[in-house]
Amino acid sequence: MTNPPDFLNQAEALQQAAARARQTGNLQQALAYLDQAIALSPQESRNHFLRGLMLEDLHRPDEAIASLQNAIHLKPDYAEAYNTIGIILHGQKRFEQAAANFREAIHHKSDYPGAYNNLGTSLSALGDVGGAQQQFAQAVQLKPDYALAHYNLGIACMAMEQLNPAETSFIHALRLKPDHVQAYSYLGSIQHALGKLDEAEASFTHAAQMKPVKNGAELNKLARVYWEQGRIEQTLAAYRQAHTLNPHELKSALGALLSLPAVYRNQIDLLEARQRVAHGLKILHANIPNFISHNQPEQLLDELRWNNFYLAYQGLDDKQLQMDYAQFVAAMLDKIAPQFMQPRAKKDAAGRRLRIGYLSSFFKNCTVGKYFRSWITRLNHEQFEIFFYHTRQETDPVTQEIINACDHFRHLVAGPVSPGSIATSVLADDLDILVYPELGMDRTSFLLAAMRLAPVQCAGWGHPVTSGHANIDYFFSSAAMEPDNAELHYSEKLILLEGLATYYSKPVLPTPGRRADFALPEGKSLYLCPQSLFKIHPDNDALLAHILERDPNGVIVLFAGRHPNITNAMFVRLAQALRARGLEPQGRGIFLPSMAHDDYLRVNMLCDVMLDTLHWSGGNTTLDALACGLPVVTLPGEFMRGRQSYGMLKCLGLDELIAKDQDDYIEIALKIGRDNAWRQQVVQRINSGSNKIFEMETSLRQMESFYHSEFNLQCGG
Repeated sequence: MTNPPDFLNQAEALQQAAARARQTGNLQQALAYLDQAIALSPQESRNHFLRGLMLEDLHRPDEAIASLQNAIHLKPDYAEAYNTIGIILHGQKRFEQAAANFREAIHHKSDYPGAYNNLGTSLSALGDVGGAQQQFAQAVQLKPDYALAHYNLGIACMAMEQLNPAETSFIHALRLKPDHVQAYSYLGSIQHALGKLDEAEASFTHAAQMKPVKNGAELNKLARVYWEQGRIEQTLAAYRQAHTLNPHELKSALGALLSLPAVYRNQIDLLEARQRVAHGLKILHANIPNFISHNQPEQLLDELRWNNFYLAYQGLDDKQLQMDYAQFVAAMLDKIAPQFMQPRAKKDAAGRRLRIGYLSSFFKNCTVGKYFRSWITRLNHEQFEIFFYHTRQETDPVTQEIINACDHFRHLVAGPVSPGSIATSVLADDLDILVYPELGMDRTSFLLAAMRLAPVQCAGWGHPVTSGHANIDYFFSSAAMEPDNAELHYSEKLILLEGLATYYSKPVLPTPGRRADFALPEGKSLYLCPQSLFKIHPDNDALLAHILERDPNGVIVLFAGRHPNITNAMFVRLAQALRARGLEPQGRGIFLPSMAHDDYLRVNMLCDVMLDTLHWSGGNTTLDALACGLPVVTLPGEFMRGRQSYGMLKCLGLDELIAKDQDDYIEIALKIGRDNAWRQQVVQRINSGSNKIFEMETSLRQMESFYHSEFNLQCGG
């Protein structure tokens, strides 16, 4: 008879044979060896554990769990067995049971980093992101070289909106596992969100290069970063490369055909870019059947998120191009999401409040939030039931003020929440009227506006250019700012409201600063041109140069772009314009960095005159300047977007600051900049008359009357 040690030795040999068979991929043979080992030594818990692993490999999960439970029966503190059962249950989406097993593993082995990491994954699946974050953090504390746990911690931090810790975690993961494509992709997205465009470029480039056959998604992200860096040639090249890899993809096609630069080299460059977009729209229309036949509707709906933001800054009539693009989107939606394109009949509103929805990702402390929060906060809530759809992750005090004022708040973050889900949520609220205050600034809302989600749909002048969408019925604008033929510029029916067409609170001025605080030169005439650089059309260059030529003591004060490339492009243009007039640019222009709003107001208070820009005039910048008592010289353009300052100055009765032509503009600017006595008279008139543009209720009452008239209701007191 064989003695017990021989049985043990034979069982151990079978265990080793099973391991060799598993390594060669012969799983059935490996399982047979383990069955023999268990028959020889049934009390050996490790053989039951290994048999469970083998059954898991063979995709026999229930049998695997049974074998692992046998191992635990023989060894109640078998942490590895609990952990493996948890992994199997997690794979079956039995997350509660999986978490319980991971906790058992940790209970029996408190220094088990793998169990902490796995518990984090199950908690994350259960929606407990905070709890998951704690488990991942414990895993990396126990095992600092645990790449997967660092990666998972990065995802958890990202979900908790903790961008800097997320960036750190992904960097740690990549130091340990440099070939982790998804970690590079997430890292790039985090860096992009943090405004670290150069770092995001490097991360997306790594991700794209690591999987050259499947790198279209990373190339699209890289193209977006190039675009924000002001590198249009690289933007187009990346989108085109992505489209070559996947000729049926919509996202890369939109980018390759419709992307526009932030700053143009000159007018010829601008016109060539515009022609490229017009040609691109024709290509898109021709390829509708191709896009639809090769992609799933959900994917197409996501990739249809696009807007022609920079088109509006070219200074030309965009109505036809906007309508061409809108017709493309509508044709796509008719095929892939017809449920969102059906007509919505008006319902009897007698005896109830009208249900008004406002959808925006910019209801925060920015121009849109300052302009249009009053459309919610100061509306008559006895007459209107207000729904607020906020599609941005971040909130701030302005957002909270709006939340507090509305009846229903829906936080529908674009990205995690798909366009289809947002549309479904809006439809479920059964609105009477849906308002988009700034169509064209956000890609998701621009797509949603192509749909019919309410019987009456309106756009606001937060981005003052027609949407082109057939399903946007009305466009709210300012009567003071629109030209006489304004209705020709819109595909929507134009609704003109008095004054600024909103209630705008006058900014509270900070304590004054000194020029030295901002490295502004003493004894110079400071001509402030505070617009974002993409708003400064090439036609402005000669105007600025002419003013500096006439005023040798003059200095133009601008603000830098988001990326140095954009600032450099503007500097090159301005330098060329100055040299064309025999002037050296050194010391004649200053680019200030982005700064807090109080400091921005202090800069306004330190300058002598604000130079409004041609084709796209100041809006919030002009209101800030006027609140600071800073004179603004403007030359009204053909379209509302070039007439905002004009409307404000008209309301104030300051016609002497409104130029008739470019020569007149130059003369007014120079008089303000060099004639201190006259400037002080203008400042006094600005300060005494500001109540004519700030905190005016009339337009809100007009908006209420319009809402009621759409449903044949009388506006009550």
